Amino acid sequence: MGLRDLIGEKQVNYVLKSLTEKHRNINKLAVNSIELLEDIYKVTPVEYHRLVDDWFKRVITYDLGIEESSYKELENGTFEVTAKVRAKRFKTLNKGGVEQISIDEPIKIGVFSKHPSEAKNNDNSILYYKSNRINKEITEIKIIVKEKPRYVMRIQ
Repeated sequence: MGLRDLIGEKQVNYVLKSLTEKHRNINKLAVNSIELLEDIYKVTPVEYHRLVDDWFKRVITYDLGIEESSYKELENGTFEVTAKVRAKRFKTLNKGGVEQISIDEPIKIGVFSKHPSEAKNNDNSILYYKSNRINKEITEIKIIVKEKPRYVMRIQ
């Protein structure tokens, strides 16, 4: 899911389709993870290669959340949502411990007019659903939406 959000579903499908086509008629040879990663790197901007390495070659865990949020109605009838996003990343060390490491990646934030579990892509309850570049432990994000917001959440 993270890779799809990072490079797009079309690019992920392209990589998978090209590997499938390439290996379709090869006896006893299967795609390996090295070949998969090489093809992913080809369609991923260079600035995200380190992040792809983290996702595929390391054990990385996250502590993500919305610390607080508020909104105010603007004069034009829209609403400005302010959310403080907490984001920590940890890598698992060879001896089993964990170490906090820096974060610098897109994290999806959603703003909804009804509970997110009830929201569907084809209704108007999803007011905002986009990736935001998060590179600090606490990041304040301001979002303008057209309807009164009820819920703000980070989507992983």
